[in-house]
Amino acid sequence: MTLPLTGSVLDFGATMVRAFDDVDDVFVFVKDDQRRFVACSSPLARLLGYRDAQQIIGMRDEEVSPEYFADHYRRHDTKILETGESLMDLVELVRNVEGGYDWFVTTKVPVLGSDGRPVGLVGHTRALTSRDPSTEKLLTFAPAVELISAHYDRSITVAEMAATMNLSSGAFSRTFKDRFGCTPYQYLRRTRIMAACDLLSTTDLSLSEISSRSGFYDQSHFSREFRADRGQTPSAYRQQFSGVRSQYATRIPLG
Repeated sequence: MTLPLTGSVLDFGATMVRAFDDVDDVFVFVKDDQRRFVACSSPLARLLGYRDAQQIIGMRDEEVSPEYFADHYRRHDTKILETGESLMDLVELVRNVEGGYDWFVTTKVPVLGSDGRPVGLVGHTRALTSRDPSTEKLLTFAPAVELISAHYDRSITVAEMAATMNLSSGAFSRTFKDRFGCTPYQYLRRTRIMAACDLLSTTDLSLSEISSRSGFYDQSHFSREFRADRGQTPSAYRQQFSGVRSQYATRIPLG
């Protein structure tokens, strides 16, 4: 899905975001092609610790989020801006202020200029754990996604995921890939990598313990999968982002 608009397309997006100022559980944002915030809804600004959404305008994720999260957001935003492909219902793991974990579901779509090229992106994120009945209609795959988010640290089969939706493994895999652009296993792997990134960045746990908590078979399997996804070893990633958590009192999911 894209937004093929012409004229002052990002201004249009900023106007659209204001419609969500009174929706406290949905956080909406617009970014330009340099990943700078053009607009964000008031609830998102408050979650980030700002009184007014205008205070965030012109900033990038690096200026409002810890670097290990900004790195994650930057990877997705860059891919969207380069390819024009959307990111749909990505489950993101975020450690909350109490030290536990919250799960958020994020969708981002490119905004196209008159020449058909991305000039920015629009996105929204909301807590998966605080879904109301209306959200069920938006997240057709919520039962399977919630299974992954709650139990990524153990072995989960496609048959088990499919059973949450009363589908056969084949039908589930086909429709899942159509919806998310990846296989169920690739989605599970993505969730595990993100959980591992969080633990590497914010704890002193051993690599063996992190691999176990993130659902990998063993440390060797974890290291291979992590390097294939992130282009560096878990130890190098940890060293790159060590100590950054202390700079922030909270960690907020953000496009």
